[in-house]
Amino acid sequence: MVDWFILVGYLAVAMTAWCLDGIAHSSAAQARLERFVAMDRQNAVVEPAASERLGPLALGLLADTSRARAKQGAVAGLVASGALHRAPPDGLPGPQRWVAHHPLPEHANDLEGEIWRAAAPRSSAYSYGPTGHYLWDLPSGDRCLSAVEKHLVGEGYLRRSSLPVPDEQRRRGWWSTAAAAAVVPVVAVLIFDHAWIRAMSALFVGAVTVAVASNPEGLHRKRTLPILTAQGEMVLRQARERFADLNPAIRPALTAYDPCTVATAVALFGSQAVGHVDERILDDWYAPVTYVDGPGD
Repeated sequence: MVDWFILVGYLAVAMTAWCLDGIAHSSAAQARLERFVAMDRQNAVVEPAASERLGPLALGLLADTSRARAKQGAVAGLVASGALHRAPPDGLPGPQRWVAHHPLPEHANDLEGEIWRAAAPRSSAYSYGPTGHYLWDLPSGDRCLSAVEKHLVGEGYLRRSSLPVPDEQRRRGWWSTAAAAAVVPVVAVLIFDHAWIRAMSALFVGAVTVAVASNPEGLHRKRTLPILTAQGEMVLRQARERFADLNPAIRPALTAYDPCTVATAVALFGSQAVGHVDERILDDWYAPVTYVDGPGD
């Protein structure tokens, strides 16, 4: 019975050591990340007209790296230009389709052009059915947005995803090292009492503890650098100051956007600007969730 207490006690000591090393390593990694971000912000410099040079697609990717805002800006820009219209109601509840009836505006960007061509009646998948496309079926412009992202990475406004914190040296877990060393007397006592199975179990826990001591970062989520650089933060702040008049929070509700600036407004100020153009865009943006009853329901 005492042998079991020794094994369980050693297991508790080892697990406590794992947790302590994980907490210590996580705190150190977070501190290194914060120091790197602070230094990056301290050294960031952008040219005065950088925000105007980038354009709405680049600004949308800086403000929302998930790319959703870039597509919303493109759709809102086409609607504001009169190139994209909500199709007549088809009698069904839920979101409606949208269709491109008028010519593509001259100021349209690549994503707006891709969406306009997809929504044009001649490319409709519903040749003999309802006119137009649902907004979630329209292209997201992965190819052109990837090119813009590549340009932003080259300019220093974005980083590639999942980049580790630089100069992160592997550090040994000292708590786990001490716990691993303690396995020697524990195994010796268990072998002396002829508790072979418990001795092998303690030895296995000790081996795991040695592995944890060598690689304590495996106990927590690895820290990675933010995708948006300090230079990107600065140019985004510069753009919001430069185009402050597009902010829907300070813009009269009945004041229409110039179609040429809608994509920029959405890129910088999000869905509020979309609703300022046409609230039905947000109403139709997501596919409805369909619930299917299971057997017996």
